[in-house]
Amino acid sequence: MTRATTREMGVNGYGDEEWAGHDRRVRRRRRSGWPTLLAILLVLTGILVVGDRVAAGIAEGEVRTQVVAALSERGVEYDTADVNVGGFPFLTQVAAGRYEEITIDLTNVRLSNDGRNATLPRLNVVARGVKADAMDLVQGTAQAVAERITGTGLVTFATLQSLVDYSRYNLSNVKFAESDGALRVTATGNLGSFRLPLAATADISVVEGQFQVKLRDVRAIGVSAPQAARDYLANLAERNVAAQLPQLPFDLSLDAVDVQADGLAITATARNVPLAS
Repeated sequence: MTRATTREMGVNGYGDEEWAGHDRRVRRRRRSGWPTLLAILLVLTGILVVGDRVAAGIAEGEVRTQVVAALSERGVEYDTADVNVGGFPFLTQVAAGRYEEITIDLTNVRLSNDGRNATLPRLNVVARGVKADAMDLVQGTAQAVAERITGTGLVTFATLQSLVDYSRYNLSNVKFAESDGALRVTATGNLGSFRLPLAATADISVVEGQFQVKLRDVRAIGVSAPQAARDYLANLAERNVAAQLPQLPFDLSLDAVDVQADGLAITATARNVPLAS
């Protein structure tokens, strides 16, 4: 073999041109493998995501069944109940038997207890740290228990009017409404045969799970009040009246209240509560 011929031979017996072509074919095969691998990974990811969501849907159905049964047993009526199991991936939560967050959205909730009635146009419940055995969940026998529950909702002014009893102070036709972010009150004071239209601003707070309503700036409307009526109005401004909602679902206890244009926005909490009876 001549020196020239030796220079024309490449590695492994390939000539320079043959070796270059071989190298290009290998690189093409390597490059063509990446899209295939990526496609496989995407398909597998899609299957896992779909499976995860299917499992979450099954859990949501089971939790909703239990919640509906519990509400019915406690005499709570409502129009709609929407349950959503949050957190991703869901399957890891199933394996651990602990779920990050379950939300329960209720509309037009009607509560009744000991002669007290209340209507909440909406009640949104968020349960966190929910424990439920995976096998029981599959079999439909799981007893889900939440470490902490937070509820936010709206109490109508009509409901507040039905709960607050001012009869001992000779007040009738008590009406509540929002005015510049505050709670406005109108009523009729009954002083014997004399009827005194009046208006006031009310401070409302939550004390030990109850509404506390205190009147201030009480004044007569459209009449000249005699001294006895003025004394009566001054006395009203010192009175604090308690009002309690019927028991909220999931043993929620009232924590805070805020006056809004369409009613009272409330916040309530509970701990270590079963989501079903």
